[in-house]
Amino acid sequence: MVGELTMGRFRVLERIGSGGMGTVYRGYDERLQRAVALKVLDGADSGRFRREAQAVARLNHPGIVILYELGFEAGRPLLVNELVEGRDLAALAREGGLSDRDLAVVGLDLCDALAHAHDRGVVHRDLKPQNIMVCSGPGPRRAKLMDFGIATINGAPGLTATGEVIGTLAYMSPEQAEGEEVSAPSDVYSLALTLFEAWAGQNPVIGRTPAETSRRIGTALPSLGQWRPDLPLELRDCVDSALDPGPELRPTLSELRDTLWSLAPELDASASVPAPGADGTPPLRETRGARLGAILLLAGALAALAFVGRPGLGLAVGLLVVPALLLASRLRHAAVPAAAPLLGALGVALAYPAVAGACGRLWERCSLGALGWCYLAVGSMATGLGPPLGVGHHPAAGWASSAGQAFHGLIVPLLSAESVAGALVFAGAAATFGLLLRARQLAVALLGGMVWSAALVGAVGLIAGGRLEAQPLVVAVAAVSAIAVRYGALRGLSRRSSGRVQAPAPV
Repeated sequence: MVGELTMGRFRVLERIGSGGMGTVYRGYDERLQRAVALKVLDGADSGRFRREAQAVARLNHPGIVILYELGFEAGRPLLVNELVEGRDLAALAREGGLSDRDLAVVGLDLCDALAHAHDRGVVHRDLKPQNIMVCSGPGPRRAKLMDFGIATINGAPGLTATGEVIGTLAYMSPEQAEGEEVSAPSDVYSLALTLFEAWAGQNPVIGRTPAETSRRIGTALPSLGQWRPDLPLELRDCVDSALDPGPELRPTLSELRDTLWSLAPELDASASVPAPGADGTPPLRETRGARLGAILLLAGALAALAFVGRPGLGLAVGLLVVPALLLASRLRHAAVPAAAPLLGALGVALAYPAVAGACGRLWERCSLGALGWCYLAVGSMATGLGPPLGVGHHPAAGWASSAGQAFHGLIVPLLSAESVAGALVFAGAAATFGLLLRARQLAVALLGGMVWSAALVGAVGLIAGGRLEAQPLVVAVAAVSAIAVRYGALRGLSRRSSGRVQAPAPV
């Protein structure tokens, strides 16, 4: 076909790929003067082509490949699509073309594309890495979903009878494999399995033979954490839940999207998603051993402080740092409470809950918020720097050399009613600020940030006899800045990073 003019307007330029349904050519629309992709059916079954055209004709979304024309040439069906310059997700993951953060952005695009399709009565049914294109041109990086050839369409006759199975075995949901009627949760399952494979470097369903793969469908799959314990716990839990055999137990697309949205800025943007090693296990970046190593390093430092005659200092540090190491989902989060006394010394202590609010799940934000208060209080009592909280007094001279003085002078005051109230306020503020960062609309988040600031200032005015200096403008600016930075980071995620994806590839 190369060199021919089809349908009176499309010039075939070169063959760029082939698959089970047919051959894809790069073409040029001489009427509208634009590049196109021409998909020509090689087999005799035109039902899938017609189904794809009917499905995509209902859709108009930047995350879905656009259909321009359906026609016939020499008796063969011909689809004319948008030409996407890029690589499919399978090739990118295999070649190390995406980072953990890039993959989260791809997941966000796919969630939006599938939500658009589901709202219009279209279920894809064949979502897999080979059917996801990641654009390589200038501007925002976008993932585009393609190949709706076996999609189900509300109100249209199906391609299969009840009990018949169609799709790609290694990515289909258990209900699809059983030949049952599928709906949106089936696409959620396939999307989660696609993301699992890209992050882990391995599809947990694929066996050595098709029969083994078939037996694994519908069984409880290993956790993503088995391969990637370095990923945030909330992300691992969400992907694992989306692979539940029961459709009603899976999170919705909206819930999956919210998880990706909130955690994307925390993911590594430099290293490529891991490729499987010789034994099928990719390298890990942060393991339980790393956390144990940090605890052992801390124990060594505390022993050294005791050895040089500073057991009181060692006791205070240990009682503050150990809970942070145990409660934080990631090692870097364990260092977050140390920001509280630093902000206190700068006169902006109330900005701390916004810092803790950007970390992890609800329970973790609460924990880090409360620990930040404890760090702030101990720092104020021990050094005299920072705001006067009205919690305890400056301990007697030489407290660093006496574990008893350190315990009674710094730790016991944290159990007072005023201190517990302060810890609860910081915990609640951190928890609610994290919810603001999950808002999909920037305007909603900014408005919520102003209300949050006012509530925090009012709450701290009721504790410690009002001695915690509250500067409403400073708190509001800190909240709005944190929200703006977060949203700026999320917007920037969809920009091409360091030219990773460059070469055009088949659609």
